Amino acid sequence: MSELICARNLGYHYTQPSTTALSGVAFDVEAGQFVAIMGPNGSGKTTLIKLLLGLLLPTEGTVTVAGQQPGEARLEVQRHIGYVPQHESVNAQVPVTVSDVVGMAAQCRYDGALGRKEIRRRVQAALDMVELGDLAGRPFGALSGGQQQRALIARALVVDPQIIIADEPFARVDALSHQNIVNLLKWLADEKQVTVLVVVHDVNPLVHILDKVLLLNTEMVQYGAPTEVLTSANLLRAYGKVVPILVCDEGFLHPLTEGQHD
Repeated sequence: MSELICARNLGYHYTQPSTTALSGVAFDVEAGQFVAIMGPNGSGKTTLIKLLLGLLLPTEGTVTVAGQQPGEARLEVQRHIGYVPQHESVNAQVPVTVSDVVGMAAQCRYDGALGRKEIRRRVQAALDMVELGDLAGRPFGALSGGQQQRALIARALVVDPQIIIADEPFARVDALSHQNIVNLLKWLADEKQVTVLVVVHDVNPLVHILDKVLLLNTEMVQYGAPTEVLTSANLLRAYGKVVPILVCDEGFLHPLTEGQHD
């Protein structure tokens, strides 16, 4: 595997108001790895995503994505990335179809380089991949929360990315959709060698399939395998309180962080 993302002493300081959002973060992600980014509210998760997308320039340290610095080559870096926002960030009241939502990404990314027929083909293929192919003509706002989230994953996939960055993809989805999204992301990492970064509050649905966990609390608490990161000491540093940990029958650690930092 090859290194795809590399951060060294990465940090960002907001000036108004003066706030250090992120400091001293160092990690590598290799092609095809599945990584969870977790920590309490205000721990720097969103700032890190913006740095990876080139929406912010680091105020300390460096980060490269596919060998380029996002802040200096934002458009080039973003061509490698499919971004999945929370479905609440898309106005479900706007009268657009599911295929419209997915197709917008291809139209923006390829800027006329692809004909309508090819865009339609890619949209249908992406929707089939997330098992929404038969809902292409349905209004986006008529979908369930879980279906909307899968449609947003299809929007990220339509540009054939090397990297998927998903921001809380399990927020407000039902249990079945939750598992469907987990299975889909795992399939992308395992079968398509897509590098998957997922920002989560509750890491437990992913613990069995993760390669790495990045635990933040403004500074990096630890980065590594889940068994190395999800320890009582690390979770205390991150959340400022004792976090109970359950050990499942397979021996995986399941921290009960959900709801402790809302």
